[in-house]
Amino acid sequence: MVMSYQMAPSDDVLETLRVRVAAPLGGRINRHWLVDRGGETLVLRRWDKPGDDIAYELRVLAALAARGLPVATAVDEPAEIGGKTWCLFPFLPGDPASLKDRATELKARGRLLAVFHADLAQLDAIGQRPGWRRCEEILEDSALGRALSERENDRPEEVRVLRWHLDRARERIAAVNPHIRQGMIVHGDFTPWNLRLMNGRLSGILDFELSHRDHRVGDFALSWRGRYDALVHAYAEVSPLEPEEWELLTPVWWAGLIDSGCRHLAEGTHDDGWLIRCLLRRSPLMGPDAEEFQ
Repeated sequence: MVMSYQMAPSDDVLETLRVRVAAPLGGRINRHWLVDRGGETLVLRRWDKPGDDIAYELRVLAALAARGLPVATAVDEPAEIGGKTWCLFPFLPGDPASLKDRATELKARGRLLAVFHADLAQLDAIGQRPGWRRCEEILEDSALGRALSERENDRPEEVRVLRWHLDRARERIAAVNPHIRQGMIVHGDFTPWNLRLMNGRLSGILDFELSHRDHRVGDFALSWRGRYDALVHAYAEVSPLEPEEWELLTPVWWAGLIDSGCRHLAEGTHDDGWLIRCLLRRSPLMGPDAEEFQ
């Protein structure tokens, strides 16, 4: 991702942290730059999040590092400069997995996620991320129905798709009773671009900005994405899923999409169509909902 000049760290930031920018590293929500500090290569991060959210992420990273996982913990305490929060992290070497052989990549990543979950499951002392909810809490929110009703006349097709999937997701979680399931910390975006490999071994796990407490199958939302079935099957070979977890796969994936879609309706905004396209994807793993939406 190419960073514009206006988005680069100000001289005040660089002087305060005693760093020099070597290259932009991009970022979807938060921004990152490769920097040099006295000959040491580091990563500078600018958060666009509140303080409690940042503290949560740093706690997760520290707990995983203590277990020997290849994650980057903060070099110094976060600094408030120019109305934003900045922090330095070690640079984790390595390259993303090759996508030339997608079947091999998906299988390897699914197995890796299962192993990683064994460590994440040990972080019981870390609760829920501020402002985050599990899928059943999202789907039970009455605000979803209000947003759909209020926009039914001016955005009828979008509302129709969202309402159908909301109704189906609610039906499916009602049969599973997910409230009684303990859950665990999940990464939230276990994708190829957030992993680093060096000499065939995992050298870095990046980007915990979506980490939160959820059902463990919540980690499939952005790694399975309703179509990469091989990843889920590879995970289950290492760590078998319970029947209720297979049932939760679809509503967990749909819940975040529905929540975002209804938020756009309530705010009168639009995305680029990605949310609806994702909702309309079908996979054999969806069971009774694998048929095309009509």
